[in-house]
Amino acid sequence: MDFTNEVKSAIEPLVQDISALCQIDSVEGEPKPGMPFGEGPAKALAAALAMGERMGFRTENFDNYVGHIEFGDGDEMIGILGHLDVVPAGDGWDRDPWGGQIEGGRIWGRGTLDDKGPLLTCLYAMKILKDLNVPLKRRIRLILGTNEETNWGCMDYYLHQVKPEMPVAAFSPDSEFPVTFAELGMLQYTLTRKIDEVINIEGGSAFNSVPSSAKVILPEALEAEVRQAVSNSKDPSIYQINVDGGKLQLEVTGIGVHAKDVHEGRNAISYMMDVLGKVSVTGQLKEVVDFYNAHFGTTVFGEKMGISASDEISDHLTLNIGKIQAVDGKLTIYCDSRIPVSIKVDDIENAVKQKIQGTGYTYELASKENPLYVEKDSELVSTLMEAYRKVTGDMESQPMVSGGATYSRTISNCVAFGCLLPDQIDTMHQANESLEIDKLEIWLKVMVEAIYQLAK
Repeated sequence: MDFTNEVKSAIEPLVQDISALCQIDSVEGEPKPGMPFGEGPAKALAAALAMGERMGFRTENFDNYVGHIEFGDGDEMIGILGHLDVVPAGDGWDRDPWGGQIEGGRIWGRGTLDDKGPLLTCLYAMKILKDLNVPLKRRIRLILGTNEETNWGCMDYYLHQVKPEMPVAAFSPDSEFPVTFAELGMLQYTLTRKIDEVINIEGGSAFNSVPSSAKVILPEALEAEVRQAVSNSKDPSIYQINVDGGKLQLEVTGIGVHAKDVHEGRNAISYMMDVLGKVSVTGQLKEVVDFYNAHFGTTVFGEKMGISASDEISDHLTLNIGKIQAVDGKLTIYCDSRIPVSIKVDDIENAVKQKIQGTGYTYELASKENPLYVEKDSELVSTLMEAYRKVTGDMESQPMVSGGATYSRTISNCVAFGCLLPDQIDTMHQANESLEIDKLEIWLKVMVEAIYQLAK
């Protein structure tokens, strides 16, 4: 079917709804009664469900853990799994990360790409099919999570407490086009040690983001050493030294990207530690610096931790240090690994535990996800590839393997599908996250075609 006219008519209201939804700061917060992940995610869920109700869909909110929007009839169902929570804004923005600003042919704000923009694109695709009364044999259900960026407690609640009907096929618009048929395993954990000295060090904001900034406060007496170490570093321009009141503050500017693309970023914490390793810091700060450089350094493939691994399907294991902080007598390092599909996540976890024995650090698991693998020639992957190719004419792009972890791995017969196009700038988890409005028409056409093909 040809949905061109309906897609064009939908772009302006879609832009406005994405802008509105991205004005809600839905970073996970402190739990409150009836708000398991804080006010922001609950507010975003209510707003998205209200949009679905406005369009005439059936909606349901499951205790502010998760919601869904559904239409159609039939014994079978197609699922679309997205999320409304976002990572913290971080530093380096030129615009208000919660402004939803529409300017320069873009929508600016945290969540425009990950995952509010793609999720609402799917909602509008459903609306087009509904408004045209397109005959479908399967129902369509858009599932809205609120805790994807941390520990997926929303989906755990949905699957084990709500115990919903399972779709016969599903996708998650939380990655890239064309189709991701395999996702690496994921292991997120913290390494914590006690400290009884004042250590003023911080950097990063989340497990799954490469830190774009880090800083440490040192005695002013170390100024000459710090300046020399910075001068001898690979890129002195990323360091800033400020001296005031007998203290020296060293700030580092990195390149923030999603942890799945860690090799494309520059970890501000790691480059800060690299310089500190060449300075005569003392006490427990020296112990922290020595531990960090011995176990992580500026490497990104887990070599120093002793967990380097790869396979033919999914390439290298990666290791990102997403955050470091020293508060309340504890220093904590936040670690995120993406693990090749043929390697057991438990084996990597055991290797990490063994590596840190005797170091004074305590291991605590934050999240562990097994890999996803769906055959490239399966009906689901083939159908989605056909929809993508029909709309875009791109016959060169092939099904992909990703280090990203999407809801696709929570249910069977589900893969990640869109929405980032091969020629589209990826600013997920970065400063100035934004969505080019002229890409929305392609997004929407692909999603209408894909949903139609899966449900007809």
